[in-house]
Amino acid sequence: MWAQFLIGVLSLGFFYALTALGFSLIFGVTHAFNLAHGELIVLSGYLAYSLMKAYGWAFWMTLPPCMLLLTALLTAMHQVLKKVGEPFELNSLVMTFGMALIAQNVMLFVFSADYRLIPSSNVAVLSPFPGAYLTETQMWTFVLSSAGTAAVFLLLHRTFLGKALRATIQEREAARLAGIHVDRMKGVAFAIGGMLIGLAGPLFGRLAYLHPAGGLEATLIAIVITIFAGVGHIRSLLLGACVLAALESGASLVVGTNWRELVSALILIVLLLWKPHGLLVGKRSVPEL
Repeated sequence: MWAQFLIGVLSLGFFYALTALGFSLIFGVTHAFNLAHGELIVLSGYLAYSLMKAYGWAFWMTLPPCMLLLTALLTAMHQVLKKVGEPFELNSLVMTFGMALIAQNVMLFVFSADYRLIPSSNVAVLSPFPGAYLTETQMWTFVLSSAGTAAVFLLLHRTFLGKALRATIQEREAARLAGIHVDRMKGVAFAIGGMLIGLAGPLFGRLAYLHPAGGLEATLIAIVITIFAGVGHIRSLLLGACVLAALESGASLVVGTNWRELVSALILIVLLLWKPHGLLVGKRSVPEL
């Protein structure tokens, strides 16, 4: 039982990390607090669901168009937010909240309020040790979440573009003085965030029901994990995602699934009061990506 519980926690934790990574990267580079993050994930899930239902596509075939569409949408969002005046952080918060409401109503009009779920199989495809097994959905979650997180990690650590993004996160003005085109880095961050959101959406549609108001939970998860890990700490973000998944799964096991979101909300409040700059950041002011 506990081995199966651990597999479920790790699978959910890896997905949470993927969900939060795009939010964290965009916030770190641009200081834009994207409250429409969850709605965009749900939109990507709806797109995957529609392609599978209308054209009979396999799950993996929906991933490229979802990533492309969400990259385009996030690029357009960046162009809109460039017009926002100071104080940018507050105004971007209000602007993305409005975008979230618009997205919810568009999805309600197009897809109705019916709950939808991307078809998945709970048949065991792998048994890592006796008494525990991986389902097809868990396998997809592990593979895609790990691939997305690892790709961003390698980008940030092994490429000049990644170093420029890290410099922008750490100290924007110093990066500008060093010759880094900060505005261009903001556009890159939104594009990468769009690809990550596009990748997370179809997985979200397999793990939870799709409905127009379903993005709130994904946004809350991204905010909690980002605050837990601090901006730009990918390894801490992965740890925070697994901790949150363990706490939510434990609460569901003990008191029922209706308490999962309450756990996330309580963690958010505690973190904001106790460690608003990140639980694992300590006294360091510079992110170690």
